[in-house]
Amino acid sequence: MASDNFSRKYSPDEVNAILRRALDRQGSGSATITHEDLLETARELGLEPAQVEAAMAEQEELGATENAKEAWKAQRKRKFFEHLRTYIIINSILILLDLFTGGHTWFIWPLFGWGIGLAFDASETFFPKDRDIERGARRMIERERRQQRQDVRIKGRGKSVTIDGKGGRIVIEKGDKRIEIG
Repeated sequence: MASDNFSRKYSPDEVNAILRRALDRQGSGSATITHEDLLETARELGLEPAQVEAAMAEQEELGATENAKEAWKAQRKRKFFEHLRTYIIINSILILLDLFTGGHTWFIWPLFGWGIGLAFDASETFFPKDRDIERGARRMIERERRQQRQDVRIKGRGKSVTIDGKGGRIVIEKGDKRIEIG
């Protein structure tokens, strides 16, 4: 029976699940491992450290992409609900105006026209195309990288210099004095 266990082969997904469970059981619920421990385990498995480092970089990039996708979807939902709230408020006011002014019921036309746009917005928000999610995530990642490269803050000797990447401004502060350039 024991020899059967040594001849058994596991898929990468099974290995991942088994190791994750073992880490969860060992580490009081937090499945984490240090960088050095991961490299040591890889060496014991006969993997080259350079290959493991490359795989880690790929995983980090993949994780950043997945996080950006989720952030993009959440942002789309926030924008949709802002749009919906505006639609409800404005059209409620239009309905009240129409009811109090009498005459023909005209409020139906803006309600219907704007409602079509809202329906398209809902469709794009709750059923987005994969390429739209990818594009949105790439834009978010690129925007964040640009901002990280361009927003620089230097402090020392009571002075603070900030370079704002978005506005291209340089701000120099010392005490209560402030100079903005750009």
